[in-house]
Amino acid sequence: MKTPADKKNILHMEKLTIQSGPSYDTGLWNLNFSLAAGELALVRLEASNVRVPLADAAQGLADAGAGSVAFMGEDWRAMSPRHAASARGRTGRVFEGNDWYHVLDLAENIMLAQSHHTRRSRSEIADEAAELSHQFGLPGLPRSKHWQAHPHDLRRAACVRAFMGQPNLILLEQPTEGLFSEIISPLMAAIRRALARGAAILWTTTEDLVWNDKGVLPSQRLMMAGAQLIATRN
Repeated sequence: MKTPADKKNILHMEKLTIQSGPSYDTGLWNLNFSLAAGELALVRLEASNVRVPLADAAQGLADAGAGSVAFMGEDWRAMSPRHAASARGRTGRVFEGNDWYHVLDLAENIMLAQSHHTRRSRSEIADEAAELSHQFGLPGLPRSKHWQAHPHDLRRAACVRAFMGQPNLILLEQPTEGLFSEIISPLMAAIRRALARGAAILWTTTEDLVWNDKGVLPSQRLMMAGAQLIATRN
């Protein structure tokens, strides 16, 4: 098993236990999991337990009852709040729920992390956001507020936000939900580019279409069974 000291190891969870609660349908129990640079892990969720703390744990946002989570070789708990915020700027995420800042339009939401965590010019960030928007099937960088957008366009915009800025770790929570046939091709193209440059990707899904798709080709296939994460070849 790779250790947090391994520089190629992007994410490392060791004996991790997180209790279920109001935010989660189930917790995690004694989980050992590593994700290296260039690896894609596909995790099948139970339909009755969709809200799991995997992505929150990966970003250091879930309180661990036991065990540890390291990102890029550093334990989240050992980071200062400022350093942890900077580290999260090197992650991208499609959230399970509707996670948008109400006061910002979708374009500002998409560009926010890059504007805050990098020294890139606004024009450079906007150009990347517009290009990714086109790749994911949007007519351009969306300017509406999230409550004005079609749910399918919100899912596309969420994917754009997740891949902005070449993050080291990309967390995809149900990214194809309700939109599989329209989004799987651009999503897989973005995933392949990210893996080729050394990113690590954790993808959770309940969809048979995703789990059985021969083109996904994950490095690891796992299933949630209650609070346990189990490796599988099926």
